[in-house]
Amino acid sequence: MKNEELQAELDSLIATQAGLMAIVGSLMATHPHYEKFQLHLTGLLEVLLTGDAGKSFTREQRQQARDFVQTLQNINKAPSKIEPLASIANL
Repeated sequence: MKNEELQAELDSLIATQAGLMAIVGSLMATHPHYEKFQLHLTGLLEVLLTGDAGKSFTREQRQQARDFVQTLQNINKAPSKIEPLASIANL
């Protein structure tokens, strides 16, 4: 592959990751059992990273995975009622 092709692939992966992060963040913030979800996610991540699935990961990759999950876990729980049009003056 040429450098331009590699850069295009990398750009696509970065954009996809950003989109997936938004989707997962929204699902996490609106999950009906937010606290349980957070706790389960932390435990599951460690099981994955230290078990058979994570054997091929480098130390840096494990830390990146932990950092990514921690970033998602900083998303606050959504309010119980979401009204996206509430801030718009009478339509």
